[in-house]
Amino acid sequence: MSPDNIEYKTTIEDEHWRDEEFQWARVLSTGHPAKGMVLIYLQKACTAFHEFEPALKAGALDESRLDFFRRRLAKRLEHLLTTMRNNGLDKLEGASELTKILNSVESATTIQALGELAEELHMTGHTLLDALERE
Repeated sequence: MSPDNIEYKTTIEDEHWRDEEFQWARVLSTGHPAKGMVLIYLQKACTAFHEFEPALKAGALDESRLDFFRRRLAKRLEHLLTTMRNNGLDKLEGASELTKILNSVESATTIQALGELAEELHMTGHTLLDALERE
C-alpha cells in the first residue's frame, strides 16, 4: 500500500517526483474521466516543455525553427485548455495561468523565451493538479 491507501507501487526514489506520482494516482483513481484526461494533457504539455528546455540548453535547437516550436508547444497548451473548458474545469486554480503561458508561447520572439517557460508551466501544473485533487 502506498501513501493515502492508493494501491499503486512506484519505482521513483526522488521524494518530489514520488509524491507527484502518487498525487496523479489519486486523481486517476477518482473515476472522473475529465479530470484524468486533463491530467494526461497537462503531463503531455509539461513533458514537451521539460524536453525542450534541456535540448535548448545543450544547443540542440535551431533558432530559425522558432515558429515550429511555438506552434508545437502552443498546441499542447491549447488542447489542455480546450479539454478543461469542454468539461467545466476551466475555472480551476491554475487555468488562468495556463492561458497566460499560452499567450507567452504565442508571442515568444526567441526559442530562449520558450525555454524559460518550462519552470513556470511546472509550477502552474502543481497548482492545477492540487485543484484537480480538491475538486
